[in-house]
Amino acid sequence: MKTNKEKISEISARIETIIECCATVPNNFAKVLGYTRAQTIYDILARKCAPSYDFFNRFTDSEYSAIINLRWLLNGEGEMWTDLMRRLSHDDQIEIVDRVNHGVLISEFQVRESAENRLMDLALAEKGFSSQQYNYIKGQLAKVQTENGKLQERAANADKYYDTVMEQAKEIGRLEQRIADLEQRLEKSAGSVNTGDTANVG
Repeated sequence: MKTNKEKISEISARIETIIECCATVPNNFAKVLGYTRAQTIYDILARKCAPSYDFFNRFTDSEYSAIINLRWLLNGEGEMWTDLMRRLSHDDQIEIVDRVNHGVLISEFQVRESAENRLMDLALAEKGFSSQQYNYIKGQLAKVQTENGKLQERAANADKYYDTVMEQAKEIGRLEQRIADLEQRLEKSAGSVNTGDTANVG
């Protein structure tokens, strides 16, 4: 069994993960939660104090609770991101996190998702699918959307990797040119020395 101190430390670590994954900082995170000072958040991250009932209440009332799985925050179970986040495209995920970091409501995403789901329900019903087939298709679509988000994220990382490789290739090219220039200078210098030696011998 884990001690209370270990559990608190793990929750603090997950709060730290939220801040990192949401690309924000403790000061802004505290501001969105409604704290006038960020010291409470810094104390939690430093394991100086445990997240209080007030913290969880503020978190639940904030838009972070729409994108972060509360069960994961409390005990580490399941995924960090909510179903809403996992169904969004990579670009929408970035936009929705940015909105949350600025304390902006994300209701339009939830409304849009609800409308899309209703349209899909109607389309499948018109095709005469059974409830079992209907649920299976919805499950597969959710998986595809989740996988699509992951692929888009991988593509973005691949682009960054490609840019890094290209920069390194250019740098290698510049170094090779400098080496070639140095070799030419050494050859000229060696030639001058040899000519001087010959003249002295004569």
